[in-house]
Amino acid sequence: MTAELYPGDYFGGKPDNDSVLSERSWLINEIIKPELPNIIDNVDKCLELLTSDESFRMPISNGVPAEPNAAYVRGVLTRKGALITDFQVMIRFKQFNRGKHCLFKMDSELPFPIEQINTITQNLKTVSELLDSLQLCGDVEIFTADLSHVMELLSKSTNLLQYPPKYLLFPFNGNMVLKHMFKSSETPFESSHHVLNMDLVILNTEVCMDFRNLQKITTKPWSDYDAESDKTFTDKIRDELKLHRGKRLSEVLQDQGLHIEEPSLLRNMLPLKNTHNATTLPEAQEILARCVTFEAGLVSECEKVSVSTSDPSLISITSKLNGLETCVSNYYSNITQI
Repeated sequence: MTAELYPGDYFGGKPDNDSVLSERSWLINEIIKPELPNIIDNVDKCLELLTSDESFRMPISNGVPAEPNAAYVRGVLTRKGALITDFQVMIRFKQFNRGKHCLFKMDSELPFPIEQINTITQNLKTVSELLDSLQLCGDVEIFTADLSHVMELLSKSTNLLQYPPKYLLFPFNGNMVLKHMFKSSETPFESSHHVLNMDLVILNTEVCMDFRNLQKITTKPWSDYDAESDKTFTDKIRDELKLHRGKRLSEVLQDQGLHIEEPSLLRNMLPLKNTHNATTLPEAQEILARCVTFEAGLVSECEKVSVSTSDPSLISITSKLNGLETCVSNYYSNITQI
C-alpha cells in the first residue's frame, strides 16, 4: 500500500512528464510572460538605435607621434545606421610615398556597409518577431524551442561585437575597405613596392581601425601563387610543416625541391639567384615568420597604426544586448532545469 504524502515531492525519483510540463507551464505563464513586454521594449530600443537616421561624427587619431618620422593617422568618420557615410583621413607612413602625407576622401555617393551592424539588426528583427509570438504561445515545448532561438540570436549578436568575423580582418579582407571607400580617390593606396591595407570593425563600444603599410615580397619561389588553392608557395611550406611536425625545416624545403645554400655576402649581392629554387635557412625562417598571402601575392607588414573611437550609440546597444542575453539565458536555464 502506498500513499502520496507530499504532492510534487518525488523523494529522489524522476518526475513524470505531466508534472514537468505543469511546472514549466507555471514558470512560463507566471514568471516569464509578464516580463516579455519589458524584454521586447529593450529589443525595440536597440533596433531604434541601430537604424537611427542620426549621423555620428567621430574623430580618428593615433595621438601625438613619438618621433618626427613616426607613422600617424588623422581624420573624421561619420556613421549613420549601418553605413559609413563619410570618411576623410590623412595617413603618413615612413616607407610609403616617400614619407609624404596621403589624404584620402571617401566618395559620399558610395556609403560603406558595416556588416556587423547589419547582421545584428537582422538578428534583433527576428528576435522581436519571436518574442511577439511567445506572448501568445500556449505550447510549452514550442515556447521553450523559440526561447532557445531567441537566446541563440542574442548570443550571436553580442559575440559579433566582441569577436569581429575573420573575413573582415587582414589578411582575409581582400582590402575591401580601401577599395570600396576610396574607389574614386585621387590618392593611390598602392605603389610598385608597397600597398596599404585597412581594417574597419566594431569592437564592443568602439569603431576600430588598423592601418598597415605592406611591403610586396617577390622572392622566388616563395611568392609563387596558385589561384586554384588561393595559396602561395610560402603557405604550402607552412602546411607541410604542420602536417609533418617531426620534420626539420631543411628537410621540408628539400622535399619541395629547394636547394639549401649557406648565407654569404656574394649571394646577397646577386638577387637574380633568388629566381631559382634555392634559399638559405635564415631567409626561409624570416619569410615564414613575417610574410602572409594577400591579394594573390606575398606581403610583409612593415608599418602599422591602430586607432579606435567611441561610438555613443554603441555604448547603449552593447549594454542592452548583454543584459538581454543574460536575462533570456537565465529564463531558458530555469525552464530546462525542471
